[in-house]
Amino acid sequence: MLRAMLNRATLRVADTTEISGRVTADSIKHELYAKKQSSLWRLTIFAFCNVWSLVAATLILPALAYAQNNQGNGGPSINLGIPNGTYVYTISGYYNQVPIVPIAASGRTTYFPDGTTSGVSSFSIGGTVYKVTVAGTFTVNADGSVSETEKQTSGPLLLTLHFDVYPTPNGNTLTILETDLGSIATGTSTR
Repeated sequence: MLRAMLNRATLRVADTTEISGRVTADSIKHELYAKKQSSLWRLTIFAFCNVWSLVAATLILPALAYAQNNQGNGGPSINLGIPNGTYVYTISGYYNQVPIVPIAASGRTTYFPDGTTSGVSSFSIGGTVYKVTVAGTFTVNADGSVSETEKQTSGPLLLTLHFDVYPTPNGNTLTILETDLGSIATGTSTR
């Protein structure tokens, strides 16, 4: 019986203090509490960093997507999703004659905020290559498409061509369809 009483007393002491280097229940509780607190702090810091990353992605990345518009043309009059600045393009297709004649063009066009264009182009009609300069106009339609007219200002043919242009939301890429009767030509343009 005396031994049972001593064991109980030893257990009570072991629950509250550390005796001769032994691990007590309280020391285990304190260690678990410290680990739990450390884990909570790590989780809090991780969540905080992720929130700030999300805020940065939400606020900064859209601004960076439109930051490419350094064309030196005044800035405030720039409308996003509308052709603005200098683009290089390629167009290919056919001109509907008997027999059908293949056509292809590549060049560079600059779109100005006032709705005018200018550029240079090389094009091939049935294998004959022409180098020309062009000037034109463009109008943004209510549906977001662009109607463009280009007149050749130099070269042997002096053609006037018409296009439907569809810009990507950031305005960096344009898809092009020639709309002149008898032409089946399409291409892309990149800023």
